[in-house]
Amino acid sequence: MRSILEMPAPIEKTTNRLPIGRAPLLAFVSDAATEKVLRECLTQLSLASMIVRGGIAKAIETLGAERSPNILIVDIGGIDLPISQMHALAEVCEPGVTVIAIGDRNEIGLYRDLLHAGVTDYIVKPLTSQLIARALNQRTGTREAGPIQKKLGTMTALIGSRGGVGTTTLAVNLAWHLANRQSRRVALVDLDLQNGDCALALNIKPTPGMREALVNPTRIDSTLLERVMTPVGHRLFVLSSEEPLRDDLEITAEAVGTLVGALREQFHYIIVDVPRIPATPYRQALDIADFRIIVGDQTLRSVRDIVRLRGVLGEGDGKRNSMVVNRYGEGGRHAVTLQEMHHVLGLQPRTVIPFLPTVFAAATNGRRVAAARRSKFTDAIAALVLELSGRPPERRRWWSSAR
Repeated sequence: MRSILEMPAPIEKTTNRLPIGRAPLLAFVSDAATEKVLRECLTQLSLASMIVRGGIAKAIETLGAERSPNILIVDIGGIDLPISQMHALAEVCEPGVTVIAIGDRNEIGLYRDLLHAGVTDYIVKPLTSQLIARALNQRTGTREAGPIQKKLGTMTALIGSRGGVGTTTLAVNLAWHLANRQSRRVALVDLDLQNGDCALALNIKPTPGMREALVNPTRIDSTLLERVMTPVGHRLFVLSSEEPLRDDLEITAEAVGTLVGALREQFHYIIVDVPRIPATPYRQALDIADFRIIVGDQTLRSVRDIVRLRGVLGEGDGKRNSMVVNRYGEGGRHAVTLQEMHHVLGLQPRTVIPFLPTVFAAATNGRRVAAARRSKFTDAIAALVLELSGRPPERRRWWSSAR
């Protein structure tokens, strides 16, 4: 049985709204003439759309806080560094977005650079309805998708070397930090359908939809995911279940692969809490992960089972596999030292997280996840996030409150 101090505190407030689906088309333009032609063309094509004045700078600001559309049209006219701006746009766009740029420079070099940056097509002003219609029609043709459209979310799988090392705690706080400090859309998936604690740690109610999705993987699509995922704030969405203990659950490795594949098209990051069950579906989750984190502590049993898990995972790329030592210092002088762990395992931990029971006690009283408060634990989570994303946390405004 886990101690309450091992688990992050429940969130004080969650929202009951469902995840909002993507808009079909969203355009950001910088002048009235462009807006007029674009609006006329989209009306003729009967495309549901929204046109916003402000160009690519407004697009970056807006999509940093809201969902990306299926098709994005951005005006780069008059921009000094359009390629730099396009890379910034790619950072905030969700996977699977088609980007069409419009501008006033008729240069082949710029066109090539834009395609390399992720743009599907580039239209030079003055716009005509024919040019816009051709670009939109090419999107549905055989043309190869651009880098932004092909971009898929990054999956990180966490598994504990033994029970009680705090794997769920790390998964929940890692997902929360990515969503609230990096402004990414994050899916937190608890693959333990009967005994998982992710929903409990976030004070939300599991839904039966996860079992439905895994038992019938052919039904998995964006609509199903929006129905069965529980939002925590605006960017974190949780997929979990609490199935009866008497049930014999029959899920396949293919179902897990299908689920993760669908999530990759909707989220920047997928954090998966993998149970310590030697079954094919859970090995599949580890096999397809971009990053795999083994969570251990300073016990002999943990060291033994890390060795066994590494045998299953294989050595692979050192950047793909990593070890986190959690609750460092809890065992005192009776604990296995980091030097002894390195001697046995032959690798250094990527992150060492100190044993800080008072942090979790304070989080429990305040009903917020531990990563929402300043502490050495939060610093360790931030360092781990930096390893996974390569992006430092956003600098928060002084008037912003932690969610």
